[in-house]
Amino acid sequence: MIPSRPKILQIGAGRFGREHLAEWTRLAAMGAVEIAGVVVPSEAGRSTLTTAVDIPIFSELTDEMLSSVDAVDIVTPPNTHAALVRQCLPRAHVLVEKPLATEAHEATELEALAASLGRVLMVGHVYRFDPLIHEVKQLVAAIPELPRGIQGVMINPKAQETGRAEASLELLHLFDIVDFLFDVEPEIIEGRRRGNIEYVSLRYPGPMTARMRIGWDGTRKFRSLELLYSDRRIAVDLLDNSIEVSTRNNQLHKRFFPANSNALHEEFRSFLGAIAEPTKAYPSNATVGARLVRVALQSRPIDTPRRPRVAVIGGGIFGATCALELANTTDVTLFERHASLLTETSTANQRRHHSGFHYPRSYDSIDEIRASRASFEQQYGDAIDRSFPAFYCTSATGVEIPAERYLAACQSNHLEFTIVEPPVNVVERSAVSVCVRTDEGIYNTARLTEIVAQRLAATPGLQCRLHSTVISGALAGDGSKRLTVNGPAGTADESFDYVINATYAGRNLMAQWFGFPIEPLRFDLCEMLQVRLPIPQLSVTVMDGPFTSLTGTGQENIFLLSHIHHSVSRSVIPDDGLPPTWVGLTSNRENMLRHAARYFPILHEATDVQSWWMTRAVNAFARDFDARPTVITDHGFGCWSVLGGKIVTSVANAREIAAAIHAEQSAFRV
Repeated sequence: MIPSRPKILQIGAGRFGREHLAEWTRLAAMGAVEIAGVVVPSEAGRSTLTTAVDIPIFSELTDEMLSSVDAVDIVTPPNTHAALVRQCLPRAHVLVEKPLATEAHEATELEALAASLGRVLMVGHVYRFDPLIHEVKQLVAAIPELPRGIQGVMINPKAQETGRAEASLELLHLFDIVDFLFDVEPEIIEGRRRGNIEYVSLRYPGPMTARMRIGWDGTRKFRSLELLYSDRRIAVDLLDNSIEVSTRNNQLHKRFFPANSNALHEEFRSFLGAIAEPTKAYPSNATVGARLVRVALQSRPIDTPRRPRVAVIGGGIFGATCALELANTTDVTLFERHASLLTETSTANQRRHHSGFHYPRSYDSIDEIRASRASFEQQYGDAIDRSFPAFYCTSATGVEIPAERYLAACQSNHLEFTIVEPPVNVVERSAVSVCVRTDEGIYNTARLTEIVAQRLAATPGLQCRLHSTVISGALAGDGSKRLTVNGPAGTADESFDYVINATYAGRNLMAQWFGFPIEPLRFDLCEMLQVRLPIPQLSVTVMDGPFTSLTGTGQENIFLLSHIHHSVSRSVIPDDGLPPTWVGLTSNRENMLRHAARYFPILHEATDVQSWWMTRAVNAFARDFDARPTVITDHGFGCWSVLGGKIVTSVANAREIAAAIHAEQSAFRV
């Protein structure tokens, strides 16, 4: 029979131990417990602590001492937990800091031992007692679906690394929170290490995919959890004690919770309730503790092959560049469904080599361009045509981007330009308020394709397989990805260590195959016109005109024309995130020519008008409507998707992915 004031013995008085002792002292002052003493590992530690607190301090744990108490609280290094629990359980109930053990078989044995003895064995998974997490649990319980994806961060400053346990064990809180919220155990677990951080990917039933970053790095602490649903996002900041719910239409609701809520107090109260009635169920029991040890141990980083196999799907400029960058340290297979490279969006675009003039309302896009431009020019500079001038104008009737605002944006971003008169006989002078000549060029797509093909052919360890369509894929339990490929010789399955999806409009293909979260995309069917004009080559864009561009192609008298409204024939946001099959194409060329001619009267002389059709994919619910960022999504499990916004970023993006894979290769070979 447990007395109303049970005797508690604490084992360990390190950093966490002092927090435990402070809480037991508060409970003792309330008359809830009696502190029998604290056991520390040395006589020196006993002497130091004796001068600080007015309770018995011991330097040795004995069976006689255990027989005189009702319960023990073990707050020692993780590698000591199993032995101490095994010693204490026959004589007392036990609360042990997480993890329950550092080996799965030990955790299972302790779970069975507690059950056979009828003892309470509770593990200190403190977030199960945090009011913030309980609020999140109420939120998710009211949603009739599991989240499509989970992202979590649990990073401590590098100075706090103890070296006594792996990150996945010592910082297993994220695994515990997901376990508590959804009561599910992962089916597939894969851990990878990049530098000091472990990247853990977990596949739960549903399917629900989680990606965690865990470890010690830098000087700041990070604690966050993000739940991605089909229609909303729940972001939990475990440091600010806040919950933010945002919806597709950008409605946002944020709540803050008291920072002084004492989860440890609630944990201890729960433990006291459990030992008062040991036959009743209690939270964070040994079964939970053993399960989380299994998850943490399966999250240990895998050792990647010395030259892992990488599949790159999509032979546009982004996919081909990824293949080239990765071939230095991996064996790469590039799959392209067409007979040649760079046949889709890499060619069917305005071919503008951006400097930033296109994005006066998105400084992030300008920064991305400036950060990427040099690396692209280093690799593909021979494909950039700067033999003719490029102009940008602002509309005389524009209100969103008047001349003063446009010039201020260009100047503040240090773009190189000269204010000039607009091209005579091309631009209607009265229709524009200012004209600047810029340093932008255009891509010679034929030359760009030639450079890419030559480099792919000359790169060892790289296979370029044309006429090859990846039609499906599956995650394997060993961390490999199985792809089903339909090629010239038929259909076959192949396994890879990493997969990069660079199919642009097919950005969600891999998400569907592997059960990753679907990125909501808006697909625009866009029409560009190729026209012949009796003028020298040039490019000119009118901002806020509404936005219209006449772009030289480098071929004599041949230009491309686009219009922000009249070029878009249809727009859809499909539920599956995949591009639609457009049928019944109807050209809008007459309206496009008529509206654009208000700024470019030379279009009245256009001949040989042809339509070019392309599918544009953009984030369906972006808050920054002017931005066109390149989005790299690390899905976990060694899988990436690339949604290319601007060709100029392709080299920088490829190097970002290559650096991540190289970091995983290097983690075991320091």
